[in-house]
Amino acid sequence: MGEGLIGYFRPMPDDQERLVANALRAQATSSGMHVVRPVPPAPARPPSLSIWWVLLLAVLLGLAAGTVVGLFTLR
Repeated sequence: MGEGLIGYFRPMPDDQERLVANALRAQATSSGMHVVRPVPPAPARPPSLSIWWVLLLAVLLGLAAGTVVGLFTLR
């Protein structure tokens, strides 16, 4: 009979994990040591190709193409 009672009150491994998790959770919330660390800022994005550089390249390519067409036309 005594052996049956010991087996009855013996926690299963799943219960042990739950007991440890609950104990750690209770200790963490009652300790008063709530350290809130600020989230570091996101790293700066590398500068993208400015629209002005793209526009300048397009104008220069247009002028070069116009010059080539003009030279062929004058020949």
